[in-house]
Amino acid sequence: MGSSTEVQALTLSSLFSDHMVLQRDKPVRLWGEAPASQTVSVNVLGKRYSTQAAQNGHWEIILPAHNKAGPFNITIVADETKTIQDVYFGEVWIASGQSNMEWKLKGDVIGKDDELATANRPLIRFFDVPYALAATKQTHLPKSQWQVASSKNAGYFSAVAWFFARKLQEQEKVAVGIIESNWGGTPAEAWLDLEVVSTLPGYEKQSAEVKAQHNWPDILALNKEKEAQKWQRINDLETALKQPALNKAYDDSQWQSIDLPNKNPLHHFVWLRREFTLTDIPDNPVTLSFGGIKQNAFIFINGQHLATEDWQVTESTHLIPKALLQQGENLITLRVNSDWDNQVIVGKQAQVYLEVDGVKTDLSTAWRFNNKIEPPMPKVMNYSFTPSFIYNAMIYPLLPYTAQGVIWYQGESNVNKHQYYHSLFSHLIKNWRTRAQSPAMPFLFVQISAYLPASELQPKSKWAYLRDAQRQTLSVPHTAMAVSIDVGSADDLHPKQKRQVGERLWRQAASRVYGHHLVESGPDFVDLQLGNGQAQGQAAITFANAQGLKTTDSAPVEGFIIAGADKVFRKANAQIQGSKILLSHPDIKAPKAVRYAWANNPIANLTNSENLPAVPFRTDDWLEGDVSAK
Repeated sequence: MGSSTEVQALTLSSLFSDHMVLQRDKPVRLWGEAPASQTVSVNVLGKRYSTQAAQNGHWEIILPAHNKAGPFNITIVADETKTIQDVYFGEVWIASGQSNMEWKLKGDVIGKDDELATANRPLIRFFDVPYALAATKQTHLPKSQWQVASSKNAGYFSAVAWFFARKLQEQEKVAVGIIESNWGGTPAEAWLDLEVVSTLPGYEKQSAEVKAQHNWPDILALNKEKEAQKWQRINDLETALKQPALNKAYDDSQWQSIDLPNKNPLHHFVWLRREFTLTDIPDNPVTLSFGGIKQNAFIFINGQHLATEDWQVTESTHLIPKALLQQGENLITLRVNSDWDNQVIVGKQAQVYLEVDGVKTDLSTAWRFNNKIEPPMPKVMNYSFTPSFIYNAMIYPLLPYTAQGVIWYQGESNVNKHQYYHSLFSHLIKNWRTRAQSPAMPFLFVQISAYLPASELQPKSKWAYLRDAQRQTLSVPHTAMAVSIDVGSADDLHPKQKRQVGERLWRQAASRVYGHHLVESGPDFVDLQLGNGQAQGQAAITFANAQGLKTTDSAPVEGFIIAGADKVFRKANAQIQGSKILLSHPDIKAPKAVRYAWANNPIANLTNSENLPAVPFRTDDWLEGDVSAK
């Protein structure tokens, strides 16, 4: 906080608030500030624990381990008294990472309606840490509060963390607290202590630049002001509704013509107009589709607001009610922008259309656009990419809170520096454990999903190398990985099948943390056999978790590629033999390396009796620049 004279009264982290969950069966740390030398007492479940605030005002009390309990109140007495209500001892997990962990249950998530309808689960509580950046380690988290799960608020919880928490609560019959600290689009280096990341290969220059700048508080404050202005403009529907371009009579003859989807990104606040004609107003709603808009959009019909989209809307399909339609000519107007990188893309191929009574009309041509009727997008620096800035504000002040473990879903933003990720991620795990004073804290993470066009043979895939860096991180003790390769999408970085991901994380926790006997993952590579009884030119792969080894829909095995000493990969012929896979290719007489599901979006189909996908792997250590395909 600063000097002791600044601490005027008892202060607690917002983590210590009504509805909180404390970790059962472990010593629990409570802390805060109070006037210097002030006695601080904590009363919980009939017992009293005391300490004295230091000269700088800081105090800390460690409660002894307690089994599950609740609800109960905690009273903290210093110069004043604070009471925390509806507290439980249960299971606490930190859910962190980038957008696929942040993705809300109310977004494009398969099964969300049924899930929200049954979300009144008072023993599940979420605490969401707001976005925050800092150049130095902070004492307190940004203000937030615990939320008791209900159909009203569960839509704002992380979907992956929700499915994990629901399985955990149902199986363990205990209160579950999820602390969300995540931020879409962020790279792993932003989530580490600067003193750690500055020692790692690939990040020396970035870290040195951070250390060399001495007026970060002023820079960040000014940038935050600009960001607030940017978001005010992005979300200003009221002003948009006054825009003359919404009127049919508006003269847009000087606007540029464009077809959708646009081949090159547009910039700033982009306005688009196009007409369509209705002979009669249909009884059924009319469907307007763009297939997808990057990223924020107001959509208007005949000057009336139809829909608002943001980064969590991926399909961009809307029903136009009769009340907005007119017989004859109708006007569609869009106001689009990208808060992330100021690069606007509107529409997807063959998905820009109007559907009336089951008949689709292509709307991809003859649009007019203008990006100069509003001032440009305010320029805001993306300091959420800066090494340590998220760690300082959203992790360092969080990790003293006693938790059972961490679930982590991140990596997409490190694909282009995949060669450094294993070291970076391994140090992140150790860094967090050190800060939490929990050297064996379970750290469960998701291997990033499939993305971009599907491919059978792509040995240079950066996405595959990043997944392999994640797999290598399993060498860090007390870690586990949930595979999501089978739930990805060629054109959507945010897979909709969050249930599978959350429940696969739960499988790992169930096996490694809670002592359940179950198959924790799909087939996992154990051994490669070359020669030694194998037919010439044949390789044999042995797996763990191979009970009931099979393919999806009983189709032939796909996804394996092999190479000889020349490091040229070819698609392998693959056959299941018990718990093994036998591989060959007629042009490879002496196989040296095998890879599986090795592409941005691999065509791969191996599973086990639990229908869990095989873990992508490689048997070689060849670099991206040394391999090729044929």
